[in-house]
Amino acid sequence: MKSRQLRRAMAAGIAFVVLFVAGVFLNFGDTPNFKSSETDAVAAQKWVTELSGSGHRVGLIVSAYLLILAGLAFVWFTIGLRGWLAPDPSTGRLISCLGVLGAAAMAAAGMGGASVAGSVSFGNEPVPLNGDAIRVVMGVFYPFLFVVFGLISAALIATLAVAIMRTGILPRWVAYTGWIAVLGSLAGVFFVPFVLALLWYLVFSIVGLTRASAAPAAVTAPTS
Repeated sequence: MKSRQLRRAMAAGIAFVVLFVAGVFLNFGDTPNFKSSETDAVAAQKWVTELSGSGHRVGLIVSAYLLILAGLAFVWFTIGLRGWLAPDPSTGRLISCLGVLGAAAMAAAGMGGASVAGSVSFGNEPVPLNGDAIRVVMGVFYPFLFVVFGLISAALIATLAVAIMRTGILPRWVAYTGWIAVLGSLAGVFFVPFVLALLWYLVFSIVGLTRASAAPAAVTAPTS
């Protein structure tokens, strides 16, 4: 792999993390906050009130676009990883497949989280009066992002950690910390642990970018 291709792939990895974080926090900022003492009726009304504001709808739609872009950056990132770290064709195919599946999960989360907002803002549909229906439809955002993508992320990081150990192309601490990131991905359903995976992707991309910038022409994985 040429060094400039690797630099672009690692830059895509950094972009993925930035877009992912921005998309998630924008979505959280434009959805209701609930208290444990609130009744279901109050919670349902909060959803209707939130979606009635055009600013909140725009925020949810922008969040969806950011997550779709994050998915595209994730695919670009994994394509670069396949050409750089995969010690054999089967590992390369696995990395690529996980990249595509991860992008699909992010896109599904983004579109689900903005489905009602999009239909109101772009389809001129009235805001649904059933807050429970809104919650069910838009509730797919969290499980797609922090369960489905979390599992895909765990599989990808584990694959990369093994590849790093086999090829020796990156310092071993990158592989060792990768196993911590795997645990963070698996526990992503609790939200906060997923920060460990995002930090690992960011550090990995920065290290890869540094290695690519130091290479005069091409960066290749040693043959096994």
